[in-house]
Amino acid sequence: MPTWTSPPQLVALATFYAQAQAQPDAFNDAVFLETVKAAHWPTNCWNYVEASFAIIAPACLLRPQLTAELIALPIAAMIAGGLEDAGQVIAIGLACAMRDEPYVALTEEGERWLTQVWPTMGTMAEAVFQAGWQAAMAEDED
Repeated sequence: MPTWTSPPQLVALATFYAQAQAQPDAFNDAVFLETVKAAHWPTNCWNYVEASFAIIAPACLLRPQLTAELIALPIAAMIAGGLEDAGQVIAIGLACAMRDEPYVALTEEGERWLTQVWPTMGTMAEAVFQAGWQAAMAEDED
């Protein structure tokens, strides 16, 4: 179970994750996604990346079918932060897992997902990055 004690978004998310783990069918995917997304808060791009990985990692472990949509959150922040190379996305996520003093601490489950599953997701991460990059470039043209 997560040990998040602040901010309030993480406290609520920790309770939600405990409920979702105890009763996997208690929440449909739409509620699950909305709850995870609502746990994010405004910050700078790179702190957001780190916080987002900590927030989404347990969700990706509990609902792997939602991974592509969830990883779009930290990847969009990477793009906003200036990342242009999709090949760095996996390494950046791994670096978040290795921080001595993380912006948001990973849960045990989150650390397991980020260190063991995330490195195998290069193809998905590349596709999500490319879609995000194209969307960002289209916004710049408007």
